[in-house]
Amino acid sequence: QPWSTVGISDFTVPQTAWHLTRGTLWLPRMTSEDVHTLPMATIQDICAVGVNHNNIVGNGSRTAFTLIKPPSSNPTYPMLWNHDAKLETRLIVAPDSEGRVKRGRESRAGEIWETRSRAHHNADFRFNSQPLAVAYTQDETIGGRAWKNIKFPNPTQEIAHTLWSNTTLGMICYWHHSSRQQSGRGSMPITAIRTMPTLDVRKLTDAQLTAAQLIFADMRAAPFLPANEAYRDPTRRELDARVLTEILSLPANLAAAPLELLRQKWCSEPSVHAAKKTAPEAVASG
Repeated sequence: QPWSTVGISDFTVPQTAWHLTRGTLWLPRMTSEDVHTLPMATIQDICAVGVNHNNIVGNGSRTAFTLIKPPSSNPTYPMLWNHDAKLETRLIVAPDSEGRVKRGRESRAGEIWETRSRAHHNADFRFNSQPLAVAYTQDETIGGRAWKNIKFPNPTQEIAHTLWSNTTLGMICYWHHSSRQQSGRGSMPITAIRTMPTLDVRKLTDAQLTAAQLIFADMRAAPFLPANEAYRDPTRRELDARVLTEILSLPANLAAAPLELLRQKWCSEPSVHAAKKTAPEAVASG
């Protein structure tokens, strides 16, 4: 994309992202014989993207709800609206709000409810404080200002997409495609979400989707560090290795030194750590 490499210090990182968009897994120090193919597509190819938040809550004629925070114990229209980094450290995130239907907007409320999903795309990813590119809600939930609905035809595809999106490779795809006008943050409006490259979960076999379910069951409650600390995050390291080997059937050595180097390089990018003290160089210097 135009200007996508502005502000990048190590060009092997966007080079990896560029290769991923074209369906090849190329990691630093790889030779051409080591390169592997991956099924890739854009998000709009594999799922439906929900409506923008200002068409859900607000004064516009297309809105249907008044936002209520916090949600009741049994909300009719649960919503995942804003960010709370302290509550977003695991793959499963609880709704933080609910919608109260405005008088006369019942039909519109039904239309919006049809866009509900369990997978939610981070529209404003603070790499140096937030761990998740995609969050998963236990029950189907309406997205909001910070989280956009991405609705899959198959629930197991939804799980596979959540796992891939939160690997180091998935986050690098997000970072490279996002607008990085503020250091340490990547923003993505709905139009950009639709065109973001991602793993084509439609191409996964039943066995691969079953592997995704098993990984998700094992790791759903595991805590993640913020994205900029992927280089020292044992949970992220485990997710990377399991997605590559158990879902994609790639050699285990890829998840060792080559991916470890990529994690270090990405987390060293100024647009990722924003001079936070948890940057690799800051930690190494004491």
